[in-house]
Amino acid sequence: MDLAHVTSIDCPSVFDSSSDNFFTADVTINNPSELIHSAQIIFRGYVCKGDRLQFEFFHEQQWVLVEPGGEQSHRAVVDVWLPRFPPSMKFPDGSEIIYSVRASVAPWFDNNYVEKKFEVRRSLILKMPHEASYAVEHMVNKCVEHGSILHKKCDPINGHISLEKTAFCHGEDIHVRWELKTEKSVIEHFTCKLAQLIEVRESDPSNYLATRRFFNFFKEQKSTKNSSISLVVPSECLISIPMSLWNVLVVKHHIVLEIKMQKRKQPVKHKRPREPVPVFKRVQDVDDDSDDDDDYDSEDEEEEPPRRDYSVDIEKLSVTNVTESEQKPLERADVGVTFIMNSAQPQELRSLRLLLTGEVRVGGLWYEFLRFKAIANLSHKTLLSPGEHDFRFQLPFADSQYDTSILPPTLGDEIRYMIHASTESLRKNVFQQRCELLVDRFIDTWAKEAYKPPYTEEYGATNIHLSQRCFKRGKHVIVALQGSDPRYVKGSLVQKKRLRVPNVKLDESYCSQRTVRVVEEEIRRKNHIHVMHIPFNIPPSIEICYWNVLQIDYHYDVEITLEGGHTHNHSIPIWIGCTEDNLLVPTQPDELLPENSLVVDEPYEELPEFEVVHSEDTHEHPYWVERINTDTYYQN
Repeated sequence: MDLAHVTSIDCPSVFDSSSDNFFTADVTINNPSELIHSAQIIFRGYVCKGDRLQFEFFHEQQWVLVEPGGEQSHRAVVDVWLPRFPPSMKFPDGSEIIYSVRASVAPWFDNNYVEKKFEVRRSLILKMPHEASYAVEHMVNKCVEHGSILHKKCDPINGHISLEKTAFCHGEDIHVRWELKTEKSVIEHFTCKLAQLIEVRESDPSNYLATRRFFNFFKEQKSTKNSSISLVVPSECLISIPMSLWNVLVVKHHIVLEIKMQKRKQPVKHKRPREPVPVFKRVQDVDDDSDDDDDYDSEDEEEEPPRRDYSVDIEKLSVTNVTESEQKPLERADVGVTFIMNSAQPQELRSLRLLLTGEVRVGGLWYEFLRFKAIANLSHKTLLSPGEHDFRFQLPFADSQYDTSILPPTLGDEIRYMIHASTESLRKNVFQQRCELLVDRFIDTWAKEAYKPPYTEEYGATNIHLSQRCFKRGKHVIVALQGSDPRYVKGSLVQKKRLRVPNVKLDESYCSQRTVRVVEEEIRRKNHIHVMHIPFNIPPSIEICYWNVLQIDYHYDVEITLEGGHTHNHSIPIWIGCTEDNLLVPTQPDELLPENSLVVDEPYEELPEFEVVHSEDTHEHPYWVERINTDTYYQN
């Protein structure tokens, strides 16, 4: 019988941040069978170098039901905020940012999918009035090669450098004006350059904002006049990107003015703006539909000189406890931060940073599947008194950004959610406090429905029967044994776990198996009912998971020993869920003896007494003492 399969994917080749608010794709699936299937459609964004994946930063999933009846087209739509997405591009070291959409009817670990790549273009429309639209002036007071603190050989340069504004478009002229004077040396010429700095984040478990940098100079103009130079912004120049999703990419631009002086080998450099203008900082807040939004996570403007008159120490992190009876307990979770202001006078809280990460460790591999950053700033008019203070951060599970129903649960060192707090810029990678957020599942997926019908296995003269194969954590697995002369049963609850190892083309799997619990018992009655208690602290069965991080299956292995000594083995797939299974443990009557039957005890042979034979200096033990064991001499 032919199975359902994906025949084609159609999506726009380019998504532009100025006009698109969704990723869309039309997937055609052929289902000639008479069964209903489900297909998974994934939009991906990742950084790679050749066929080696460096890290994923976007992995949005959608599932569609595929009805029988030939080819059908399904549209997948994902709501995205493209002004925060890094654009598709290549870097000088050969790495690149790639976006794609893939669809598959088979499970993700089969790698049987159809994929199509697309591009993301980033544009920027500033909210007006923006401070980048105003003229800026940089005062120059520089001592050149004075040689010592006495300034005997000092050759000062004084004056100013000015720009009409600091926001420009492609093809626009950048007019750089200056008036500079020297006392001793004569200026030979001026060189003006447009410099571009690109920072790309790296995947590093020890540094959450580790980056590598690339410098590029686009335009260079020389002038012998002490007045001005004009530079044209080239079309191949990237737009300024002070922030992006997951801090993947930062693009900054500078105007560099070099002054070549006589009798000086190296030119004197001045950079304007000295610090890049924060694009998401404005003179006044104007609410419109432009790309510049109030919500930002840039670290550029956070690099401030240290203050020695006071300090802030974070003493404690605490996650709000949620009750297990709630259907979605993470939606009300928040983090309390207790910090101490060490100062003599009331001071302002410059910034308090929180970083939430979801991490996976698979063997020697580490990657993130969740990253959320929050920054709390108080107005300079709000001062905090010396002493202890509390602040609460709302975790991002209350909105639709994360589907808490399919988040992978905390799984020891393999899957964990970490909360980091700091009062320093995250670039410094200094966190004063850390704590773990425990995540569990409280909702079952539709896969549970397949385990609700009764189940029977027959093997020879014995058979086992289950009224259903879905059970709740903390309750019992119930198996009815039927057949001729079973004497002994051994039940084992086996957990099979699969962790995803992402790659550019073919995802790999890290599989493991362990026995959770074993129950052995002797059968003394017909139609015996075998019962095992399920531990509550094990993760439930997982078929669908966020980012396809985890898949967990359970099997119940039953080994039945018959009267002749040979065994029958059964391996039954079961579902360990989080919701009620409506099963009660049946009571089994005691074994009944037929009328006029005699109970005959097994003959008991009394063991001989210990005896020791003394033969001069030799002490010999009887031969049977060497065969002594605890079972032989144990009496009730």
